[in-house]
Amino acid sequence: MRFTSSRSTSRAVLRRAAIAACGLLFAAAAGATTFYKWTDAGGNVHYSDTPPKGHVGQVTRIEVDPGVQTVAPPIVDKPAPDRALPPPAESLPAGPDILTQRRQTRAKLEANLDAARARLDAAQKALSEAGDPQPDEWQYTVGGPPAAGSLPRVNCHAGVDGKLICPGRVPSESYYTRVQQLEEAVKRAQAEVDAAEVAYRKGVD
Repeated sequence: MRFTSSRSTSRAVLRRAAIAACGLLFAAAAGATTFYKWTDAGGNVHYSDTPPKGHVGQVTRIEVDPGVQTVAPPIVDKPAPDRALPPPAESLPAGPDILTQRRQTRAKLEANLDAARARLDAAQKALSEAGDPQPDEWQYTVGGPPAAGSLPRVNCHAGVDGKLICPGRVPSESYYTRVQQLEEAVKRAQAEVDAAEVAYRKGVD
């Protein structure tokens, strides 16, 4: 079996013809493993499964293994280098559970409310224990005679006009200032409790 190509044929056409000729040769001579290629004096290229007789030029021997398949591997599209692929779902960090978030928020608001109530109790207790003025929170004044039915005062003496004058003792300004500060502390603590209760109701609703 022989195939011939003309020199006047373009190189691209010649290449395609040679490939086609080889394919036909392989199909026609499935059991053959050797082919020959040569060019005659007219410039025509020949392919054959037997060497040419009487040819004085170069003959190229082509070894073919029928068991080897020369099928090109399929082309697989690859992602562009600048296109970032999303990470697998299992690699993403798991977010906190909604129920867990609600429990944590409720516990925090409840702790704030308990702390505010404790401060209110402490402020109210301090106010209730204010009691009488301390020794340094008294001031002494001079007053008139004791009222009817009251205990007699000591260290009394007669004034210029003959009226009885007795020394008296009343709380000083520092005592009233201390009590006022305790009352204001109670008001602030009560306001904190009210705000904490509102925040707690909003957070758990």
